[in-house]
Amino acid sequence: MTAPTEFGIALFSTIMIVSGFAFNLVKFEWNRPLCNGQGFYLGIEVPAGFYDGPGKSWLKSYRATLIALHLVLAVTLAVLMALKLWNWTPAWAGGSALLYVITLVTLHAWTRHKLGTNLPVRAVAIAMESRRLSDYIYWPLEALSASIIALSWGLLLHHDGMHIDWLPPLQMTWMALVLPAKILLARSGSPLPAERTEEHFKYQDAMRRNGISYLNIWSWGCLVLLFGVALGRNCSPAVLPWLGWLVGGVFLAVFAYMMIVIFSGIRLAATLGRDLRPTGSFATPFRRAALPKMRRSYLIWFAVWIVPILASSVYAVIR
Repeated sequence: MTAPTEFGIALFSTIMIVSGFAFNLVKFEWNRPLCNGQGFYLGIEVPAGFYDGPGKSWLKSYRATLIALHLVLAVTLAVLMALKLWNWTPAWAGGSALLYVITLVTLHAWTRHKLGTNLPVRAVAIAMESRRLSDYIYWPLEALSASIIALSWGLLLHHDGMHIDWLPPLQMTWMALVLPAKILLARSGSPLPAERTEEHFKYQDAMRRNGISYLNIWSWGCLVLLFGVALGRNCSPAVLPWLGWLVGGVFLAVFAYMMIVIFSGIRLAATLGRDLRPTGSFATPFRRAALPKMRRSYLIWFAVWIVPILASSVYAVIR
């Protein structure tokens, strides 16, 4: 038996990512401006008859942007496949996700700039419940994760002089360190409207828990690869093929489960938030409501976390 090649894993992962993009486009993104009903456009309150007038043009421009974005991603992937640049597929996947997020965030910001200049002022409620980290983060699981990282690096450092490319283990370790993000998500929140406060609170809590679940799965996917690389440096050549198939299979299973959780979360958000006032569609009596956004501390953490990953990925491709 031969071990699964890096090309095989990259190709299968790319197929799953492409399928995910296509499913997300058809199932969720195509009609996202309408997800809160005819009275809203991308979460911004619009007057009656909006979709019979200027709303038609806004909706066409939104969908044209989606089509153009997906065409760019498809053409880029086709060029890589035609040139047989298989080792670029991970960079394509990461770059595509980044381009996708940046494009949609920019589109939402532009829409708010044009349509959300005079947001209605509404009363807000204050949630008195205290949120404990232990309600959202399972600390024994975090301890197990830290133990696996420590064990993996112990195995890597005990390699008997064998040459090791240290970049992949460093990348996997850094990508697995998402505990600060989970803490910040557990502490995050948005203003609660005075009407239907309990429903809005439950919606925000469900989205908070879903985000933490996604980060948990992401972290364990990285840990599977890290531990697999560490074991591979300390096992006999006869075991390597079996280990390669095992690690590759477990990673792809985790990856598939992560995609399911992402789409389940999007569906949950659409279901729970369909009849609720969207976050950021109103101004509070105390301050103007901006785009639904994370706290500044989360953005700082994300920048510190993502920049080394992108830099190391580019270095891995061009070196």
